[in-house]
Amino acid sequence: MTFTKTHFVGYLGFVSLGLANTIIGPAIPSLISEFGMSFSLVGALFFVQGVFYFISVLSAGIASDFFGKKPFLLIGATMMASGLITFILGKNEITLFISVALIGTGLGALDGGLNGLFIDISGDQKGIGLGLLHMCFGIGALSGPLIFTFASASLMNWRLAFLFTAFLPILFFLLLFPVHLSKVDTQEKIQLSDVAMLLKNRIIIQLILLLFVYVGAEQVIAGWLPTYLINTRNVSHAIGSFTLSLFFIGLTIGRLLTGLISEKVGYSRTLVLLSLGSAVFFLLVFSIQAINPIIIIFILLGFFLSGIYPTVMAQAGSIFPQYSGSVSGVLTAAGGIGGMIMPLSMGVVSEHAGLQVGLFVPLVSTIIMFFLAVLSFYYLKKRRQVQSPGLTRVKP
Repeated sequence: MTFTKTHFVGYLGFVSLGLANTIIGPAIPSLISEFGMSFSLVGALFFVQGVFYFISVLSAGIASDFFGKKPFLLIGATMMASGLITFILGKNEITLFISVALIGTGLGALDGGLNGLFIDISGDQKGIGLGLLHMCFGIGALSGPLIFTFASASLMNWRLAFLFTAFLPILFFLLLFPVHLSKVDTQEKIQLSDVAMLLKNRIIIQLILLLFVYVGAEQVIAGWLPTYLINTRNVSHAIGSFTLSLFFIGLTIGRLLTGLISEKVGYSRTLVLLSLGSAVFFLLVFSIQAINPIIIIFILLGFFLSGIYPTVMAQAGSIFPQYSGSVSGVLTAAGGIGGMIMPLSMGVVSEHAGLQVGLFVPLVSTIIMFFLAVLSFYYLKKRRQVQSPGLTRVKP
């Protein structure tokens, strides 16, 4: 696999995605303390971020197949940096909601755009290419809680963590601006009817549902894990944030390894194994109360969740390579819906029944994820080639 400047700029973009995605979760106890926010209102923050993420990733992903990916990547970096800076200046709940709307818009444009870009430039090694890209997300994600803890404990100002986070999308913008990104070559001009065709394809529908539940579960962990441990296991704020970082260490290592594994054993087999492990370790969270085993379980949970997203993208990209932007946009948008509904659901359930019961939301998601992975595996096993326009090859 040949690495270019585009690869490294894309990696930086995904590091910034991961960092921005996990910097808000550790701030929840501070928001509750400073603004008197309830669990439901905190859940609404994630919901608003998810709504704007969904709108952004779907529109930018599809439009990038028509107009190119670079404009939307630059806009996304600008919006994300603006949202993070607004969060620093926020003095009331309204400002915080404006901030997360901007952050969600930026996250969506960068997420969909960079996934589509790496489908284009990874050739026949989409599993490895997307695995490395999403490993960079893990690097940023595990850094978020650590940076927040350092800003809170050593610098005595948690908002400085958001200032540092805002620096990365600004740097990404400056490095990407002079880079020329070519549109992927296709023999046919992409039509809006092609997008409708994608939405009717059975395997795409299954992958849409799979990413919906996966991203929902991951966002619950990213947003609620420190608060969950602080309230149900009586740990310190530092331990709660540190556990979230360890979860993303497991996720980062997993994304490096599963990218290699998926190219050997096939994408759909990899999805079955990873989703099964995810469901098992989520079940263990409910059966163990001691904090040390729980920390280890979350590391292993991060490892098994790690490869779901890039493997789904690689699977879909190998079936419809010329629709990389649309495939990436549709799938990432589906994940965005899960990412806005499930953290909100956990907030509402936790408000009425407690955080321990609220964690059933992501548990049920991982169980559904496993059954969807099994369905897609057997579907592709029966039909090695889906009878659809633009189909190339499928790795079962």
